[in-house]
Amino acid sequence: MASVKARRAASAGLMALASLVLATPAVADDCGLIICSYDDKIDARLRDVVFTPVPANPSPKEYLYTYSCYIDDEVRTADGCIDGVIPPPANECANGAWIQPRWSRLRNAGDGSPGPWILEVGYTCPGDPDFPLQLEDFQRLLIDPPPLNLQPETGWVYAGLETIAYTDSSARGWSIELLGLPFDVGAYPIEFTWDFGDGSSPLVTDDPGEPWPDHTVAHTYLTPGVATPSLVTRWQGVYRQGGAGEWSPVPGSGFTTTTAPPITVHTARTRLVEDDLS
Repeated sequence: MASVKARRAASAGLMALASLVLATPAVADDCGLIICSYDDKIDARLRDVVFTPVPANPSPKEYLYTYSCYIDDEVRTADGCIDGVIPPPANECANGAWIQPRWSRLRNAGDGSPGPWILEVGYTCPGDPDFPLQLEDFQRLLIDPPPLNLQPETGWVYAGLETIAYTDSSARGWSIELLGLPFDVGAYPIEFTWDFGDGSSPLVTDDPGEPWPDHTVAHTYLTPGVATPSLVTRWQGVYRQGGAGEWSPVPGSGFTTTTAPPITVHTARTRLVEDDLS
């Protein structure tokens, strides 16, 4: 039987202040300010993250982002150009800032020289289907699964007593290049699904747990046997262009699975004896 011990950590005054903040995607950390913006919270959540460089995949194309229609003395008149530029959208970008139109050309057109510049897409906004970074790019990143720690750490437990579980909620980060643009990408856990391997329903929580005696996630095995606990962690991704600017959420989630070594569940038995044990 799984259980989570609830904690009360917010006062009524803080709850009132929190109600003033606009709703944003879930962030599992506080920025330390009275009122935090979404970017403040993300910066706080990723404060200790070292962004790991990810080598770019080789591409036969090179890319250029510009609203200008005059590229290497090529006058572009058929790409929506007005007075030599592609005019920006009339509406605002809902999820950050517009990225300028994306042009590409082949590095080698077949004769050793580059091909002509071709307009691939106009202005794009984070979340658009033609934006350089998509959910699939986030899910291809190798997120190190967090550990699944169990107490007691003996490899065996007693049925009828709590088995404590906890993990690490540290964020991850990468620096990548997609379609010619550099991005910082962060990931932090937002949900933990604890499966204790005995056929009971998994426990789903946003709590990473704590070790004894401050534990908040625990499970009580009811019958003897062998169980293989596992943990599925759901990750929220965020990104920003060029290591600066506003953070934007990745539309979707990444998942990792951690499997602990099998543990043996014993049943403690009480026996009456005639000998004096004092």
